[in-house]
Amino acid sequence: IEITIFVCSSIINTNRHYWFSIKDKSIGISQLKKETNSRKLEILSKYNFHQEKEYEFPQALQKFQIQEMEPFINFQSHTKFHPCLPMCTNEVAREEILLSKIQLENDYGMTINAFAYPNGDYSERDIQIVKEAGYKCAITVDPGFNNSNTNRYLLKRFSVNDTSDLNELIVKASGVWAFFKLLVAKKEYGYTKINQTP
Repeated sequence: IEITIFVCSSIINTNRHYWFSIKDKSIGISQLKKETNSRKLEILSKYNFHQEKEYEFPQALQKFQIQEMEPFINFQSHTKFHPCLPMCTNEVAREEILLSKIQLENDYGMTINAFAYPNGDYSERDIQIVKEAGYKCAITVDPGFNNSNTNRYLLKRFSVNDTSDLNELIVKASGVWAFFKLLVAKKEYGYTKINQTP
């Protein structure tokens, strides 16, 4: 079994913070995801958040931690700053996807061939950029299993909460959790879309 961690190349090894970690309760993170990337950053700047600001402490792995983990962990790309890609301009989306790969390969000597869409959000444009950037596959948060017919740039997975205990982790990672949610949805509502809310 190989564990993969998808990292944001411009946040690791810095004291920069993720935009969605801002603690001010007057900011609705789900609403910010609906704003264009430039508008989102403009709103956050009013709360003294800037994506290149160095804070007192890091929120992501530092280089020495990555080097310690590399014999056991496969690191792959998750953009530079974790934006909602469909809300980015063509230029910013291309930079986030392509430069993340280049930074990780050049600065850390990693072999980067997989990409994870931040928040699971993607558009046809983003899929095309990922292909053009040289990634061999990309991961969504769409629930389900993959097979030989699955689009390599729309790979499915099962989400697990950070707070899950070992038993819950086993059930969710096996796909049993999603299977039973699917059965319940079919029985109660007559549809097959799996609601990801735990």
